[in-house]
Amino acid sequence: MDIVISIASKIAESLVTPIGREFGYLIYYDTNMKDLKDELKQLFEMKDEVQELVNAAKRNGEVINSDVQSWLTSVNKLIQKVLHFEEEVNMKRRFLYRWNISKKATKITQDVRYVAHPAPPPMIWSTFKEGFKDFKSRMTCVNSVIEVLKNEEVRMIGICGMGGVGKTTMVKEIIKRLAGLKVFDNVVIAVVSQSPSIRKIQSEIAEQLGFTYDKEDTESGRARRLYGTLMDISKILIVLDDVWTELDFEAIGLPSGLTHKGCKVLLTSRNLEVCNAMGSQEIFTIPVLTPEESWELFREIIGQPLDYPDLAKRVTNECAGLPIAILTVAKAQENKRKYEWDDALKQLQSSAPGSISSMNDRVYSSIQWSYDRLESDEAKSCLLLCCLFPEDYDIPIEYLVRYGWGRGYFSNTDSVEEARNRVHSLVDKLQRRFLLLDSELEDHTKMHDIVRDVAIQIASRDPHRFLIRCDAEKKGWPKIYDHYTTISLIPINIDEIPVGLDCPKLELLHLEGECYSENSMDIMCKGMKKLKVLALVDVWGISALPSSLGLLKSLRTLSLNGCLMLTNISDVIGRLGNLEILSFRECINMLELPREIGLLKHLRLLDITGCNSLQKIPHGLLSSLSSLEELYMENSFEEWEQSAAESEDKRMASLVEVMSLSNHLKVLVIVIPDFNFFPKDFYLTIQTTIRFHISIKGVHGDSSTWSTRSTRTGCYAFENKLDIVSSDATAFMEIQTVRLLFKKCEDLILHEIKNLKYVLNELDQEGLQRLKVLRIWKCPEIEYLVNGASWTQQTAFPLIQSIELASMPELRAICHDQLPQSSFINLRSLELHNCPVLKYVFSLSVASNLVQLQSLLVADCPEMKEIVSKEWREHETASDIIAFPKLTNLTLLELSNEFGGFYEANKLYSNHEVTTPEDQNVVGTSYDEHQSPRSFERAVFPSKCILWLQNLEEVKLEHSNVDVVFNLKGHMVRDGQAVPAFSHLQNLSIGGSRCQHLWKNIPRGFQGFQNLRYLKIETGGDLQYVFPHSIARLLVNLEELNIAHCWEMETIVRSADENEKEDQTSMTLFPKLNSFDLEWLRSLERLCPDASTSLCSTAKVMSVKRCDKLKTLASVIPQIKKLEKDSTAHHEDEDEGISSGSCGCTPYSCGPMTKPTSRRNIVQILPRPVNQEVAPTNLDQDSNDNLERLSVQSCESLEVVFQLKGPKAVESHNVKAFNNLRYLFSSTVAKLLISLKDLKVGNCEKIEQVIAEADTECVDQEITFRQLNSITLEDLPNLICFSIEAYTLKFPCLRELKVIRCPDLRTFASKVVSAHSVIKVQTEFGKSEWMGDLNSTIGNIHEKRETQRSAEHIDEEV
Repeated sequence: MDIVISIASKIAESLVTPIGREFGYLIYYDTNMKDLKDELKQLFEMKDEVQELVNAAKRNGEVINSDVQSWLTSVNKLIQKVLHFEEEVNMKRRFLYRWNISKKATKITQDVRYVAHPAPPPMIWSTFKEGFKDFKSRMTCVNSVIEVLKNEEVRMIGICGMGGVGKTTMVKEIIKRLAGLKVFDNVVIAVVSQSPSIRKIQSEIAEQLGFTYDKEDTESGRARRLYGTLMDISKILIVLDDVWTELDFEAIGLPSGLTHKGCKVLLTSRNLEVCNAMGSQEIFTIPVLTPEESWELFREIIGQPLDYPDLAKRVTNECAGLPIAILTVAKAQENKRKYEWDDALKQLQSSAPGSISSMNDRVYSSIQWSYDRLESDEAKSCLLLCCLFPEDYDIPIEYLVRYGWGRGYFSNTDSVEEARNRVHSLVDKLQRRFLLLDSELEDHTKMHDIVRDVAIQIASRDPHRFLIRCDAEKKGWPKIYDHYTTISLIPINIDEIPVGLDCPKLELLHLEGECYSENSMDIMCKGMKKLKVLALVDVWGISALPSSLGLLKSLRTLSLNGCLMLTNISDVIGRLGNLEILSFRECINMLELPREIGLLKHLRLLDITGCNSLQKIPHGLLSSLSSLEELYMENSFEEWEQSAAESEDKRMASLVEVMSLSNHLKVLVIVIPDFNFFPKDFYLTIQTTIRFHISIKGVHGDSSTWSTRSTRTGCYAFENKLDIVSSDATAFMEIQTVRLLFKKCEDLILHEIKNLKYVLNELDQEGLQRLKVLRIWKCPEIEYLVNGASWTQQTAFPLIQSIELASMPELRAICHDQLPQSSFINLRSLELHNCPVLKYVFSLSVASNLVQLQSLLVADCPEMKEIVSKEWREHETASDIIAFPKLTNLTLLELSNEFGGFYEANKLYSNHEVTTPEDQNVVGTSYDEHQSPRSFERAVFPSKCILWLQNLEEVKLEHSNVDVVFNLKGHMVRDGQAVPAFSHLQNLSIGGSRCQHLWKNIPRGFQGFQNLRYLKIETGGDLQYVFPHSIARLLVNLEELNIAHCWEMETIVRSADENEKEDQTSMTLFPKLNSFDLEWLRSLERLCPDASTSLCSTAKVMSVKRCDKLKTLASVIPQIKKLEKDSTAHHEDEDEGISSGSCGCTPYSCGPMTKPTSRRNIVQILPRPVNQEVAPTNLDQDSNDNLERLSVQSCESLEVVFQLKGPKAVESHNVKAFNNLRYLFSSTVAKLLISLKDLKVGNCEKIEQVIAEADTECVDQEITFRQLNSITLEDLPNLICFSIEAYTLKFPCLRELKVIRCPDLRTFASKVVSAHSVIKVQTEFGKSEWMGDLNSTIGNIHEKRETQRSAEHIDEEV
């Protein structure tokens, strides 16, 4: 109760005595009013502080004294009294009322009490150190998390990523941003760690909420108290950092989302499984930094000029984008000399940076912890196998299966198939824990370089003893090798294997390389008697297997993948009695399998994929393999025996032999030339549990051109697959085996099939119940996938997930007539290419089933009228139940000029009569005054279907002519509530499509498109503008804008009409725009309305080319604090259409001097003098929005790049005075280029100085180019000096100066210049001497040039 007594006592002490007398009320009117204001201010502060103490007392479970509650009530009444008094003052302003008002003011002042007490503890976010960098790879995630946290339906969010990737740093940044947005009343954070302590978590949260626990409190009692406190807070975010295992919220005292809807949980973990187990509704994965981001972070941590930038960049690259590694290495390399940089690079490249300060403690230990916490030895072994391969390698998961099987890693697995399932599960687990990464290749994985380094360190120690060298061509065979169990050498020169080699413990040898000799192979085999796995990958020199291979009696896995020259296997292979896995994958010159392979009674897997020269498999070989479980023959042997040959020696393997393996065969991949090769009872084989991929090529078929996702691409975890090429459906449907294959297959390819009209009706009357993937190409007679008119009640394609139809000349629709419910219910992806008579994609009845559809692509369909059609005259209300809740990607390419849009609500497919817009029941008023003369306006997205497509994320429209893209006429209403339209759309790309408006008929108060980030328009046809102002103001997350070849475009943002004027004034458009690119917009006159802040004011990269009528880029100046590339001015007389007499200068072009470009009428970068009253607003050195790169090319009417705006803004009337560019920067702009890295000025005939004569305010001031590394001045015939004014110029980081063909340059600046002590100097004559300072060096260059010129003149006279 001490806190309550404290409050009460402070209130009592705050009583004050009345001030003034009656006659003083009038005299001291102004004083009394001021006193009242001061006291009221203190009163409000006092009330807030007392309320804070009261809240803290409640959290501690204490009862608040009634006097305190009474005082708070009195304060609230007093506040009401003050409000009434304020109204009276405003009404009675005459002098006669002053005495009465002054007296009342004095009386109210007497009622005010002052209470003083210590300030409340700081909010948690205020204690965080700076450290977050707003890189693009990070900000996308930050913004997405914040948006999701605003969603009332989401209660728990997970942020995942590998150790050291920056999860905690990001969470702290999110908390800081949330504080500014005031989304939550309170935010607390607790670190959980590997061994979570419930009491520690409770204490951390309690401390931030302002209460403490007694030591004797029980854990359950603490939980109840914390729960009650949290329930009293209306909106709270609980951040749980570094979660390793699932937490018990009830034991801690955390409410669930069901009991407290205002309580949200944000957790971070390096284990995706934990986030899922805890019920995260949204999970975000943090990627590593890009190379550019990594380099920027490294430089910023070093914080000083880099003496060896190239070496430092290579060191940075070795950190592979992991922030904690970059931070550690950068800190360790501060103030280091060159040999120390060389040593650090060497250690990082060799995967053994042990002596780099803190690397082991901060980086490696984090990953080691993750490794140690893997539950099984199998998972650890699987991870260590991944480090056998080079950095950034796409690791085939099948290699892990076969190597692990050979080493005996997998317990309780009875078959290779079971081991494969186990390995895929392990890889998934390791990826969820971010110890492995996804690969772009299917059935492959990758390993982060830093994780690989740690894995190599672990693997090199006992009991593993791995030796891994990925620069083996330099180091050769190891000198000490007798204790290793596993060796991987890439690339290896096998000629260097030492004589007398003895590796008594070696069980796995993985070699890659081109050099090979039979003698070395003999040495190797003789010294590795216990070898279990031998993998020679892409060892081209092997033509035959040596006889010494037979010594490897323990060998279980032999992999000779990619040994292109291997032709002679010989009989030695039959002596490997324990061999279980044998692979000759991609041995393209192998002609024959030796009969001795049939002696391998333990062989479980035989892989001859890609052996396309294989012509002979002796009869009886396959049937002798009594343990064979898996046979892979894709793109390989096709000479199957159809009838017995006269001579036994000439007989070939037959499909009958394959059938004889059915008792133990589990995986079969074969190519069959023709249906006639099928044995009559072949169906018995596939009735078992065999997983198959069977390709039937037909007479003229070629599987190599169309087969996808197969063993040829490294995919061994395929599902039942059937490929049929160049065949007649009438013939093959008579074969019982084929009919059975259709029923069992999950992936079906049909290519050039004749006599097939209705796919489902003719292939399987049961509806292809197992089929998941269907691809049909060049089938000339197919009209529908299924004809509902003759279909049974069986659900059609119930499991189908992906359909691709291409080059189908007679395809009329996916489905004809009605289908049973749940048909196509699982369809996720549909692609239609080159279907010349296809007029629509779905009927309304089929569309109603597509609740799982995620991606839709329609391309080159010249008769396409609409996507969804009322073909069967469904009632209009049928469209009310249509929704594509999961459709995220929509691509429409090369469609008909009659394409009417996604859905033509008032138009029948066969009847083009339409109702006029006046007949439509539309709610809302449109802003757009433009009306089409047509009675029917074609829109890609008419208002009727907008509610169907609320989750679209990416839309691409190319060469498809419509009137409007988004017709927003009428309110979009769902359940009686207006719904923001396309609120998830992020990427919109439109190319080669002649449309008049992107957005039209925008209702008043419309909301939507708020997450659009990327917009690209190319060849926009009739577009005169991009954005109506009412749409532009909604695009608060737009990051990239790219517009090209829109000949009629006059402005980017159209001025608002009268109804929008109130929204336009002082509006900042596109506050997150990073990249802005305009090209070939010959009618463009301006970018946005004058009343709006420039749409490019926050852009970091800007490019404007061939905008002939554009006079200025913006009416304000973008912040240019971090201009990090270079500033280039150049001219090219040869530029097409530019006269040689023009100015021809690029006054402000950032980036390398690649192709010089022209400027006909550009006069300067900024009008000068720059008003100091304006510059602080428009050129803010503390801003985070900084122009990094600017390129302006061939804009003939451009008068000024950035036109200042303000009380004394300079107009562009003095253009003629600057027709020839005579300087590059005004002094004011030069002072702001604090992050300029490289400056290049070239081919500017009239330029006399780089920095202009001083503005009045800038004389004698200091200009420091803090990060400028190099200056290049080239072909500047009139350049006199860098700066003629008496500025103090400083170049602390300058390392390189190039002065080429600048004949009048005699001194650098009129005042002493501060620069680095040593600078590399180059002229047109080669390297030049550094004289100790810039002025002396330039003078020396001029003297040498004059000497050279005089010598040349004498030579000419002689």
